[in-house]
Amino acid sequence: MSAAVRPPRAAVECRLIDLHAPGAGGDDPAARSVLSEPERERADRFRDPAAAVVYVRSRAAVRRTLAGVLGGTAAGVRLAAEPGGRPVLPEHPGWYVSWSRSAGVLLVAVRHGGPVGVDVELVRPVRAGGRVLGTVYPDAAALGGLDDPEAFFSAWTLLEAAVKASGRGLARGGREVRLVRPPGSARCALGGIRGTGGAVWRGRTDRLAVASAGRGPRAAGPSPRVMTAVVTCGATEPPRPVGVTR
Repeated sequence: MSAAVRPPRAAVECRLIDLHAPGAGGDDPAARSVLSEPERERADRFRDPAAAVVYVRSRAAVRRTLAGVLGGTAAGVRLAAEPGGRPVLPEHPGWYVSWSRSAGVLLVAVRHGGPVGVDVELVRPVRAGGRVLGTVYPDAAALGGLDDPEAFFSAWTLLEAAVKASGRGLARGGREVRLVRPPGSARCALGGIRGTGGAVWRGRTDRLAVASAGRGPRAAGPSPRVMTAVVTCGATEPPRPVGVTR
């Protein structure tokens, strides 16, 4: 059983973590040491060693973030999953966690009192954005042109974060999310999630320049940019992630 839970420090703890920054997650043996046996076994099944490293570091970072909020140790955090895949904290009723990784960074959110979902994507050129989004979101055409990365990735990350928060998965839940494009806005916004009993869902997107993303302190060129989305249910406003940003 984990140690006593600390009082919530914030409505939503939301962090962006560079998985390749020196000392960000400790060395890899230290990261592996906090994983559960099933997590270590999964890491050993990766054929790509680099992918295994990212998986180990990300799961260790999730566990350390949870330990920092809930108390106890990273290794002592018990994680499980609902049938739809949404992670749950069996020993901490009322607490929710969600995470996503892209471009060498991890976005993780911990919340007490209501669901939370997050997504992060590297902002990059996209072709036929409306058609791509339309494979999982039938109303994509109503959002207007989506070939601009700002428009496409705001819609995509909100959709992913919303289905994570609702626990329904992208294949089913994507059709139940309502996205809107406010007049004159380059980004899409969350309009709600159908079939949730009138619950109020709130979404936020941020385009952030990542300070490191594994490129090293002397890397040339502009910092890569990521789009983050945080979705919450209830009165709590989604926060701007804190962490490795400029």
